[in-house]
Amino acid sequence: MSKKGNKKKGGDDGEREEEEKVMVLEHKCRALQTRFVEEQERGDKAKSAENEIRARVMEMENDLKKEKDKLFCIVSDMTRQYKQMQEELLKQITDLRSTDVEKEEIIKNKEQYIQDMVKDYEYRLKKKDDEISELKRKIEEMSAEFARMLKDTLDKMQERIQLAQWDNDTDPQIMKKIKDIAGMQTHQQN
Repeated sequence: MSKKGNKKKGGDDGEREEEEKVMVLEHKCRALQTRFVEEQERGDKAKSAENEIRARVMEMENDLKKEKDKLFCIVSDMTRQYKQMQEELLKQITDLRSTDVEKEEIIKNKEQYIQDMVKDYEYRLKKKDDEISELKRKIEEMSAEFARMLKDTLDKMQERIQLAQWDNDTDPQIMKKIKDIAGMQTHQQN
């Protein structure tokens, strides 16, 4: 009834208003549909971007995992090399210390050998000095004994000469020769 009443009162105006309302609503509906399509496109683009970002994140996570694995391998290898080098260095240090101890023992033995040789040399030198002194003493004794023997021989010869009574011409010359010989012997002993 109200529609009929509206039509009767101003039928064209009511229809127009309704048509305008319908047009406005249709326009709003199209605008909303367009907006909906745009929003859906935007959503699709966002979803596509999100999927792309997720794919990139997954790719980056895979790359990160690969890098972690690679880093772990490198660290493991470096650790192994470090431990190997450390073991080699410790072995070298141990070898060098044992060599050092051996060399110190050799040096100690050599020093002891040198000290023993010096003592032996000093002992031999003293022994030789004692032998030389003893030989010098014996030489002096023998020289003195020889001088006594020569003097005794000279005295006996003088006695025999005097007994034989040599003639005066030959006597002084022989006596002089005998005295010269005895003097030379005495001079050599001094």
